[in-house]
Amino acid sequence: MQLARQIEQFPDKSPLVTLSWYSPIGAPPPAGIGSLTPARITDYRDLQDTSVCFLDCADRASMREVTRLRQAYGPALYLVAATEGAGAAFQSELFETGVDDILLQDGPEHLFRCLLRAKRHLTLLQQQERRLDDLQEQLDRWQDGLDHLPTPIYLKDVDGRYLGCNTAFSQFVGTTRSGVIGQTLADFLPQEVADAHRESDLEVMRKGGVLRVETDVCVPETGMRHVMLHKASIESADGQLRGIAGVMIDITERKELEARLTAAAERDPLTNAYNRRKFFEVAASAIEHRPDGGSAFAVAVIDIDHFKSINDELGHGEGDLTLCSIVDTLRSHEDQGVVVARAGGEEFFAFFAGENAERAAEILEQMRGDVARYCQVTTVAGAAGTISIGLAAFDPEQETVDQALRRADLALYRAKRDGRNRLCLAP
Repeated sequence: MQLARQIEQFPDKSPLVTLSWYSPIGAPPPAGIGSLTPARITDYRDLQDTSVCFLDCADRASMREVTRLRQAYGPALYLVAATEGAGAAFQSELFETGVDDILLQDGPEHLFRCLLRAKRHLTLLQQQERRLDDLQEQLDRWQDGLDHLPTPIYLKDVDGRYLGCNTAFSQFVGTTRSGVIGQTLADFLPQEVADAHRESDLEVMRKGGVLRVETDVCVPETGMRHVMLHKASIESADGQLRGIAGVMIDITERKELEARLTAAAERDPLTNAYNRRKFFEVAASAIEHRPDGGSAFAVAVIDIDHFKSINDELGHGEGDLTLCSIVDTLRSHEDQGVVVARAGGEEFFAFFAGENAERAAEILEQMRGDVARYCQVTTVAGAAGTISIGLAAFDPEQETVDQALRRADLALYRAKRDGRNRLCLAP
């Protein structure tokens, strides 16, 4: 009697499950199962997916119903095959087909044990579902946090396929997050670009740790951007390589600032020509990296004729325009290997190396002629805006750039004395 009361209380008191008897042909349940007042089902679609279902398994044909129920409800349905006298082979087939338990006898003790196993199974299943819900909630919180960051973040497997990303990354490649997952970078960027990134992925997976790479990328909405890629290899707890995690930090503004600072340090703010310091850096670098067999070098000092008259008669604004126009004309010859720098005021330096040094006089005559043609103005003092030039070839083994410039400056004075708008060579 005590056992019977336990059986009676289990289905009624438990909030975990409902009990069902399923017989496609409408057969009644055995007496023991019937005493539990299960819901009698003839259509499998009427079952609840969190129930204990006793299935009428009179013969092997019932195994088709097992397959159908398992496909419809998955593991949430606890399926008990009710069959009497089933042999070991038939029982094995039932388990392989998908039943969770087999009730061979309808007695109270067997039924009670069957229900206890069902309750334990469904309790564990609910605990697993709660853990999965908790994990999903944590994952959603992480994803929400990442999606609110403006920095593109992604995960890849060892084959380069995306496992996840945030909204910033999906927007960067021009699709949704679901459109990213399972794809490779070659699905979004040209193959040669994707191949280059794949090489750096393989490098960080080989070496481990973090790899930092600066590169230019084309963003759909904002165009070309300069980014810093941080890539890190991901390993499991047992040391197995899982893939890489990556972060893309937009450093475009920083690089633009660096470029402006570099330009400010290297160039004259009015004419955009190199300044004195940069001129000597370029010359020193060319001399340091000259071929072992030696190389020809030459420097020139260039001065604008009657520039003071332009400022005095036409104003400093016109003087600045003339200055810039002359510099633009001089720099138009930089494709011939000449380096032009503003030395100060209306004076400029030019530097030649190698074959260009051997043609320095020819190139400077072209420059002088172009300036006279395009930049000359008339003042009370006469023709102004032309240039006078002193040129000195030199051997860095025998004298320094400064010493060569002094000789070129003396040649410039001769050019001025001899009538301006001309080139004179230093001895």
